[in-house]
Amino acid sequence: MFKVLLAAASLVLFAATAQAGGLDDLKAANAAAQQGNIDESIRLFTQALGSSDLAPADQFAARNGRGSEYTSKSLIADAFERLDQARGFRDNAIADFTAALVIKTDDAALYVARGQAYDLNGQYDPAIADFDAALKLAKSPVTLAQRASSELAKGDYDRAVAGLTEALDLVAKDPKDARIEAVDTYSERGYAEFVAARYAAAAADFDKAVTLGSPKRGGDVLWLPYQAAWLHIARARAGQNDAEELARNAGKIDVKQWPGTLVAYFLGHAKLDELTPPSSHGSMGHARECGLSFFAAEQMLAKNDNAEAAKRLTRARAVCNIHTVYYLAAGVELKRLGK
Repeated sequence: MFKVLLAAASLVLFAATAQAGGLDDLKAANAAAQQGNIDESIRLFTQALGSSDLAPADQFAARNGRGSEYTSKSLIADAFERLDQARGFRDNAIADFTAALVIKTDDAALYVARGQAYDLNGQYDPAIADFDAALKLAKSPVTLAQRASSELAKGDYDRAVAGLTEALDLVAKDPKDARIEAVDTYSERGYAEFVAARYAAAAADFDKAVTLGSPKRGGDVLWLPYQAAWLHIARARAGQNDAEELARNAGKIDVKQWPGTLVAYFLGHAKLDELTPPSSHGSMGHARECGLSFFAAEQMLAKNDNAEAAKRLTRARAVCNIHTVYYLAAGVELKRLGK
């Protein structure tokens, strides 16, 4: 009898130790994640999940945490153009988020997280479905903007614009709780209108973004030049004369430094081959060449130089990050050119 009781006591002690170990691993995994140690956090989340005695709430936390870390790791792989590896990491993230949703079916943030992973994998229909599920649980302008991004990539331009318009309405009603500023939402809607070839509408949105954003962001060496560039190419593609507006914006920009040199090019003050050469420093160099290729192509399209524009657009598709509007827009333009 004593031996049986001793064995039972040992089993209870083992279970308690295993549970404590799982909880300790979960705590350590969260700490590693906060420190940006992705590989270690994934290892510890996996170890925690290996404990069969984790409570459902802790299993949920571990699945959610590991899924988020897999998504972060996928973006690093994307940056180094390891696209198959990135997709594999996101597949792992989707599996974790799906398992977490079995435990807690009414978590809007979790639907958003899985929707983002689907979107990054180019799986736009399930991404949109997840964003829809999240919006049913909690109406959010950020989620509306995220869904619009998937709809834009899918080619559903009207729904993308409608969602961003709804987001703008929500931001106007409660700007402090919106988690996205109106200026950024106008820019996002401008991108959608531009990709849809509704250039006058795009120009109106970019103009609004520049007007709203300039007081706080005008001194940003990147923000205003890029905003001015988008506004100009939208005006140019719409057949609008923006010479005075472009000159005013140029007066607020260092047109001798990238990306301000783009504005100098648009004004005819610099030739394309005279622009600041792209940096050779990894992703930054690609980003500069991406912007230069895309904006130059749009300027050429506005002047009906389709052959040269196609070459620049093809280059943009080669060097732009696949998750950027530049990559998306360049692909759409090439299709319209029959390339």
